[in-house]
Amino acid sequence: MPVLTHLGNEALNLFKDLPGEGRLFPYLPQGRAGDRATEFQSRCKQLDIKGVTLQSHRYAWAEGAKTVDYPERFAQEALGHNSKAVHRAYAKRTLMKLPSLEEYEQKAAREGGNRSSLVNST
Repeated sequence: MPVLTHLGNEALNLFKDLPGEGRLFPYLPQGRAGDRATEFQSRCKQLDIKGVTLQSHRYAWAEGAKTVDYPERFAQEALGHNSKAVHRAYAKRTLMKLPSLEEYEQKAAREGGNRSSLVNST
């Protein structure tokens, strides 16, 4: 099933200076995946860029999606895989800001939920 991904204004602004049609890197599909990775690493070395791989953007995107609580199923589709395990592996370095239990209970109460039975069990 094809996935239609919408880009926000900030992401769309990145494309303004690029050609309106044709491949951005026309020679890349002709080579093997390993050749593309080697070429990428070579360019990074020339530019003194360290710690970046062809998969880095996927990890960063998955981590960002998890941070803002983007639905996991949508993230899986956007990344082009169906495995929750793969998605979770991509997002594993995400630092989550967990709400306090009190905040969470207040949000649940506002949304019509019940307070935790643990809080009232004393």
